[in-house]
Amino acid sequence: MMRLFIALPLEKSVKDRLGQIIAELKSKGGSVKWVKPDNTHLTLRFLGETDEKLLPRIKSEIDAVASGHAPVTTSISIIGGFPNLSRPRVIWVGIGKEIEALSKMARQMELKIRTLGFEKESKPFKAHLTLARVREPRGNEHLFSYLQEYQLDEIPAHFDRIVLFKSTLTPQGPIYERLHEAMLLV
Repeated sequence: MMRLFIALPLEKSVKDRLGQIIAELKSKGGSVKWVKPDNTHLTLRFLGETDEKLLPRIKSEIDAVASGHAPVTTSISIIGGFPNLSRPRVIWVGIGKEIEALSKMARQMELKIRTLGFEKESKPFKAHLTLARVREPRGNEHLFSYLQEYQLDEIPAHFDRIVLFKSTLTPQGPIYERLHEAMLLV
């Protein structure tokens, strides 16, 4: 079994900018687990623990979806939290343009993956990049207050491929390995 997910990777310049934002927010303290900037990505579909025998079929479905979509040029322009920004459990930045193109890609991926026996995704697709997970809500008041006032300057982003990642969880954080890539071609 392998822990897998399908995502759109980010350009180095975007990861570098997100790293700056994470460092700035991290300086406000709090009981928060920050994502390593190199691990940031836009998840299209989390697969979870998956039988390795399905890899060829998953790769084929990724190729099929990628061949029907053009690269997406957009921007990251929103900062938010799940369930909300005043008491978030997850802190994220969101896509501000071309959301429909990304949502369409995620919907098609969902349909393809379900033909392989995966359960229906329980949450609707939200075009976001996770920056942090809140460990303990208490003691984060300074950070949460700062987030409410944070002004995110628009970050240009370009997605040109879909990647199948293997995720290995470690005490130091997840390690992601690219198992397959398919260029967006239309």
